[in-house]
Amino acid sequence: MFFRLFLLLACVWLARIAPAQTLVPRLILEEDFQDNRRNWPTGVINNAEYKVRRGEYVAKARGNENNTSVALLFIPELEKSQNFIIEAELSTTSAGCLAWGSGSRDNMRLFGTMSEHRFAVCGWRAGKFFSANGDNAYSAAVGRQTSWHTMRIECRGQQVQYFVNGTRVWEQQLTRMLGHGVGLETNLGAEASLRRLRIWLLEPKPEPAAAPAPPAAATEATDAAAALATPLHAGQRLALRNVFFVQGKPELLGSSKPELARLAKALNEQPALRIRLEGHTDNQGPEEKNQLLSEQRARAIQDFLVKYGVAATRLETIGYGSSRPVAANDTEPNRRRNRRVEFVILD
Repeated sequence: MFFRLFLLLACVWLARIAPAQTLVPRLILEEDFQDNRRNWPTGVINNAEYKVRRGEYVAKARGNENNTSVALLFIPELEKSQNFIIEAELSTTSAGCLAWGSGSRDNMRLFGTMSEHRFAVCGWRAGKFFSANGDNAYSAAVGRQTSWHTMRIECRGQQVQYFVNGTRVWEQQLTRMLGHGVGLETNLGAEASLRRLRIWLLEPKPEPAAAPAPPAAATEATDAAAALATPLHAGQRLALRNVFFVQGKPELLGSSKPELARLAKALNEQPALRIRLEGHTDNQGPEEKNQLLSEQRARAIQDFLVKYGVAATRLETIGYGSSRPVAANDTEPNRRRNRRVEFVILD
């Protein structure tokens, strides 16, 4: 028995010292009541008539009796969370509330304003009515009864806080929410209106994404100029250092012809060899543009070799954009090294 009590106290102590989880709001509903696309309840409900008009959701009580009438819209996302914020502007002639929970007396919550510049937090829990009314000392926050007031409910687990016009006016502990509706209540012959309704879920703050690692520098290929004078063999990676393009374009300059002609001659002398041409750029400009340019430059060399008698079936092309630098892109000489076309002897 003593051990169980000790374990319970230890759990409570650990829960208190554990760091609180940071919750951040995610907007799930924003209602301006310009139309009724969400199918808010309209018509006569209990003792009041509800309608959507001119950017407002309006309820008009049909008699002066203290007969609560509530219309709710079901919000599926609230079913999955006990951490949320509900906020709306409320106006009423004498008695009206922002309603949440269920439409029955099992779990109906009401938060509104009343006469004499008071706020009201009331409703039903398991069939029992509860009420907490603010006194006149709070008139500065509530203001004139006929004006619009911003009503805000913040629920974090079982802790609920109530705000009027940005000032906290009440808080209470409530058990798990039963029913997941939000809407409007009125009685006592009053007319009440909602506008600018917004609902947020409070969710754990996501872990910051790790910064992408900079691309690893590739091993710099051997210059092709000297290698083309000797027989080529599978596995060689050679850089065409004497091949040049119009800046930012895939058009070969005339000064590229001697080296490409030597490559064509070497391939024609070893007709069994296949090669892959690989285009690369520096990191200047949009990556999508660099990727396309690297592919086009590799194909431009392929087209030249085909014109010089090399079978197209022996040539593959690929572009890597700026993803495989051989030097840091911090100076123009280094960027020039990264702007290159290499070829690999496949077999």
